[in-house]
Amino acid sequence: MLDEEELGECGKIIEVLVVKASDIAKLLSKPPEGDEVSLRFGKIFEEEYALANHIYRWVWYAQIPKWFIRKVAARLRAEGIYRRDLILKAYRAYAALLKAGVVGGKPRTRFKELTNSLFIAAQPDLYDEATDTYYEFKLYPINEYARKQAEVFAWVLEKPVVLVGLREDPGGYVSVEREVINPPKDLEVDVNELRKVAVAEDFCSDLMIPVHQYDKYFTKEYYDIYEE
Repeated sequence: MLDEEELGECGKIIEVLVVKASDIAKLLSKPPEGDEVSLRFGKIFEEEYALANHIYRWVWYAQIPKWFIRKVAARLRAEGIYRRDLILKAYRAYAALLKAGVVGGKPRTRFKELTNSLFIAAQPDLYDEATDTYYEFKLYPINEYARKQAEVFAWVLEKPVVLVGLREDPGGYVSVEREVINPPKDLEVDVNELRKVAVAEDFCSDLMIPVHQYDKYFTKEYYDIYEE
């Protein structure tokens, strides 16, 4: 750690502990079980859906679905998990989320201090600037784990988060579930348990954000992926 180094507006660099919202949710509720392929598919879908929303403003709408599916297919092939049923699932989820108005770009990771030098990191899936709305979406029905994760997001952001889940019936029709998660007054979690899963980070003392985020975000647009 560079205790006395000055970095412009960053101020002195200090070392703090950071815990991801998903790690807190795992302490508060059992995460959904899934095979490795499903987990990797979910991660790919979330990233590509956010990117598709980001470029929506610059590309003719009719091109987006085809482009999105091609991107998802390419990434599935690159990871050796390509399956036609996953492509169909991606298309149905994409159409359902878009129809439900779950849109926006990937927001920058935000941080809030829980206790002395222990920070919580929050990065929901999407932020819609037009409506000032944060979204966290899941490719499965809303469960307690998803609610706890969204509660942590809301606590850090100090504003509601719209939690969205997808439910697929036997015929393949995908319906959208939606809950507004308001910020809890406190996070009911053992601080000692949080310290066990926390990661040390160099923070800017003046801005109270990671140095790597300051270096990148304040010089050019970027997305710092923290959440699972």
